[in-house]
Amino acid sequence: MRLSLIEIIGDDPRDWRLRKVKSSRISTRLINLDALFQDGRLGDFQDQTYLEHAVFPKYAAAIEGRQPMVDAVETRLAGMRVVYDRIIIPEKAASPTWLLICTNGRFMTRLPSANVAVDAIDEAILESLLNGSSAKEIAAELKLSPRTIEHRLERLKAKFGARSLPHLAAMLVATGFNKAIDYTGEGGGKI
Repeated sequence: MRLSLIEIIGDDPRDWRLRKVKSSRISTRLINLDALFQDGRLGDFQDQTYLEHAVFPKYAAAIEGRQPMVDAVETRLAGMRVVYDRIIIPEKAASPTWLLICTNGRFMTRLPSANVAVDAIDEAILESLLNGSSAKEIAAELKLSPRTIEHRLERLKAKFGARSLPHLAAMLVATGFNKAIDYTGEGGGKI
């Protein structure tokens, strides 16, 4: 959990200042949130796209409504897919000078490399993997050898940048499986 204070300075949210009240204490090999969200001007934050899409509109709505807001945020942050709960508490004043923000992370994973393309067989393998099938079960279902399935799974792990099959499955779930994957037919044409 992280507790932050936003000091509202002027009309441009990029000029507002972030001040950490309680750090998240989350530092994984994927991302160090305390290093990413340092005290300072929001306009100096490295991922402005994240602020424009997931932060500024909700802050503006809380200020306008002068009511606390609770939401679940699902967004991209610094090349990661993150899901977290957020409470925004604005100062109850005609012209508020602060917002109190409490966030609690639920899910974080690295997104697969861009331009990942799979053929119909790889798609069937990935779907079976997500349904909990072993390489032998996938091989029997697709009428291929287990060794062929293992080779294809290794190639898919390399394509996606996954370190293991559970990591590959997590990445597929994180991308919504078919949203960020280009499916091509056997001859290389799009399906």
